Amino acid sequence: MLYQRRMRLPRIEDPTLNGVPLERMMLSLSSDGVTVEAAEPAVSVQDMPGRDGQIDLTLTDATGAAYMGNRTITLGLYAIGGEDDILAAKTWLAALAGTVVTLAWRGLPGAYRGRMSLGAWQDKWAGRHQIATLVTMSIDAAPCLIGRDRTATLKAGANTIHVKGNRPCWPTWTLAPAANAKTVSIQDAHGHQLAIAGTTAITGRITIETDPDRRELRVNGNLMTPTLESDYFPLLTGVNTLTLTGCTGTLTYQPLTLI
Repeated sequence: MLYQRRMRLPRIEDPTLNGVPLERMMLSLSSDGVTVEAAEPAVSVQDMPGRDGQIDLTLTDATGAAYMGNRTITLGLYAIGGEDDILAAKTWLAALAGTVVTLAWRGLPGAYRGRMSLGAWQDKWAGRHQIATLVTMSIDAAPCLIGRDRTATLKAGANTIHVKGNRPCWPTWTLAPAANAKTVSIQDAHGHQLAIAGTTAITGRITIETDPDRRELRVNGNLMTPTLESDYFPLLTGVNTLTLTGCTGTLTYQPLTLI
């Protein structure tokens, strides 16, 4: 008897919008597919009389790289089927127009995030019945892919963690001060320090959000300020050595990958 073994084909994951597969919403990629435009570095130069060339005034990150501008991602989409199915697909997609969405597919090390907009619907008809619709969706996305949350537990003293991605990222710190500690600080291996100082012992939970878009420091839910010498420093990719004084805690970060 001849036995035939069916070869298992690899599973191909369709793009997901806000974590929902497009195919689940009766949408598929058209022949236009997905176009990811380049992210251009934000470079600033100035002519200076009396010297050759120009002065580079570009703001750079902790690695010396220029900050990148947004990129436009365009998807050509279509929906086919009954008129009710097409209307449901239109309604779901249009509800996201103008909002900040995430887009991911296959083995990307994260998701693109940005504000979404829709082009004109191109309805296709067969006689008196609508049979399909096409639309172009675009996202004004941040340049980097944003990975899933990663968390590391930190002890008092020196800690070594390995940060994924290929661009500096901004951690969230959750700290528990030691008994009778009047100063709590975090220091990296590059001379940056983030510290809180009090006239009496610091008690309660400390949360520090370092992302420039939503930066804040709270003790027991109350807004506080760090010391004047403090930096809200990012984590560099690769090995980071972090020294905690007067506390223990955790850090959470989302790896950033530029491709």
